[in-house]
Amino acid sequence: MRKFSLSLFALLLCVGVAFGATSGNRQDPGTGDILGQGKYQSDAHKIFRMVRYVPVTWGNSATLAADSLVVWDVTNDDGVTVTTTTTSYDSTVAGIIVTNALTPDTDGNTAAQDAGKDNWTWLQTYGMSQVNYLATEDTATAGDAFGTSTTAGEAARFFPSTSDPGLNGKAGFFYDASTAGADDVEVFLLGLD
Repeated sequence: MRKFSLSLFALLLCVGVAFGATSGNRQDPGTGDILGQGKYQSDAHKIFRMVRYVPVTWGNSATLAADSLVVWDVTNDDGVTVTTTTTSYDSTVAGIIVTNALTPDTDGNTAAQDAGKDNWTWLQTYGMSQVNYLATEDTATAGDAFGTSTTAGEAARFFPSTSDPGLNGKAGFFYDASTAGADDVEVFLLGLD
């Protein structure tokens, strides 16, 4: 009986130690959405959402290229429509378009009227991405914050405003140093969803 008790005690001690050393990826994080998972743990986690693109000026607009930084459209305030801005650090920053965005077939449509049309595309709101950097900007260093710029679709280093709440749109940070006018600059989006 004594050997049995000692064996049971040793087994419980080992089991207790094993549970105490369980890695975080094998534990339940709790209630909530688990977002941005890649195929493997080593994949950069990203979050995308389907959005509708409407250009600021409809008649002569071209396709919006991938890697363009966009804002939520406050005119079409439906929560699914994005557009471009020429306001530096625009607080309505939405994320980066990761696939080309075609222009709408008809001007003035609502999101419901545009359902299934060509002007829907993918917006990245979190994770590692790429963006085009403003040509008139100084060199960015790794870790510098970025936001919208005076050129539609392009990013600039972010400097917060202490006097205008509409100019505090920090989108994320630069992963690498970047020179003015560079395309496909590696950045990290900070959860704009």
